[in-house]
Amino acid sequence: MSKIWGVIIVGGIIYGLLTGRSEELSNIILSLPNDAFNLVVTLVVSASFWSGFMHILSSIGVVEKIAKLLNPFLRKIMPTLDDKYALECISTNIAANMLGLGFAATPSGLKGIKRLKELSTLDKDVASDDMVTFLVLNTAGVTLLPTTVMSIRQALGSKHPLDFVFIGIFATICASFVGLMLDRHYRRKKK
Repeated sequence: MSKIWGVIIVGGIIYGLLTGRSEELSNIILSLPNDAFNLVVTLVVSASFWSGFMHILSSIGVVEKIAKLLNPFLRKIMPTLDDKYALECISTNIAANMLGLGFAATPSGLKGIKRLKELSTLDKDVASDDMVTFLVLNTAGVTLLPTTVMSIRQALGSKHPLDFVFIGIFATICASFVGLMLDRHYRRKKK
């Protein structure tokens, strides 16, 4: 991947020089550290704010309630999973991801995948069906509040950093549906 990025960067610089945009190119290169710093500060502050918000939601039981609402759904898409702890970790992870708090969802996601690995009867280097389904849900999961994208859009000067939310919700619903259908298809095909 680093080779691909290297080719893109070198190609961009060469293109900028060949098209006579050396002044624009130097201005962009000199402004990158400042822009990167501002973006990182915005993301760190946003992550801190939303982590605190998540902690409050967790403290008052909102995440737990969402996780409980997800349990029947998870039992349908993971019918072979009977472990309460694994289901709790997975549902907590998905609930946090739905709220756009991926960084806060990571600990429960890691605990969930670790528990699924412990429960797996397969070779430890092979993912079980439930692990694959969890990965699909985690990767393409529905996001109701995309906090990181909102922060990036705001940091980059968007006048309306929330105008993509409904399209984002629709896109993540579609991605989840397609991912789960493909997961189900390959499970049947494997058997």
